[in-house]
Amino acid sequence: MFSTETLPTIPADHSLQDIAALMTGHAVELPRREGAAGGGGEIALDIRGLSVKSDRGFLALDNFSLSVKSGEIMGLAGVSGNGQRELAEAVNGLRKTESGEILFFGADIANKSPAFVIRAGMGYVPEERNTEGIVPSFSIGENIILKDTGRGEYSRNGFLKQSHINDKAEALREQFDIRCQNTQAAAGSLSGGNIQKVILARELTRNPRFLVAVYPTRGLDMGAAEFIHKQLLAKRGEGYGILLVSEELEEIMNLSDRIAVIFKGRIQKILSGGEATLRKLGILMAGVKDE
Repeated sequence: MFSTETLPTIPADHSLQDIAALMTGHAVELPRREGAAGGGGEIALDIRGLSVKSDRGFLALDNFSLSVKSGEIMGLAGVSGNGQRELAEAVNGLRKTESGEILFFGADIANKSPAFVIRAGMGYVPEERNTEGIVPSFSIGENIILKDTGRGEYSRNGFLKQSHINDKAEALREQFDIRCQNTQAAAGSLSGGNIQKVILARELTRNPRFLVAVYPTRGLDMGAAEFIHKQLLAKRGEGYGILLVSEELEEIMNLSDRIAVIFKGRIQKILSGGEATLRKLGILMAGVKDE
């Protein structure tokens, strides 16, 4: 008969960092944005007066405006259900807009197809990694080249070049520390953290001009979160503009140059990363504009 006495116990005085270190084999410390605030580049994403309906037919975004520059991480903080999903889907061509503009390096991509938005240089880490980020039954390698199956490097006359795909997948498996038996395994068989690494490997190595990352570390252990945060900060340093959507305020505060708080489909206020505190963000997220 199964007994809980057979399970290992964790001393009460062990912190989450201690537990993460035991799991990963090294001290885990979530990185922070360092140096001067980014965002000295041109405006990469300029959203003006955007209105978008939810699946239930009401306006999830109501005259929403926000701009993000190249070389900065713009954190979007808010309680889930205040328009974040609809925003990410509209920007990536997955949801129709009612009005307004989504200017991507000056060109309006509102209501363009997902393929058009991808070709324009948009990278996307979606909220639901298992159903929107991968095709679970496809191999790890096939998921990595999912957006590039038409390229001559990976296919010819409608047939995939499996050896080229395998070479690409093996290189990224090492680079992104994807823990798997082999890259021919079904992506759906991986842990959540490793699925997220597959998605990041695909999106970041395509050299997009911008990245929308929605809840990128939700449900992941600290080791996986540490890796993902380092990747986002590295891309910021390379000049990428990043829109980071998260409910994790520590994540938002550690990574963001600026933080916009969303409430009922509108921006409450935009704070610099340096002036944001848990109290200020919490008050704004509750719908109170001023203390």
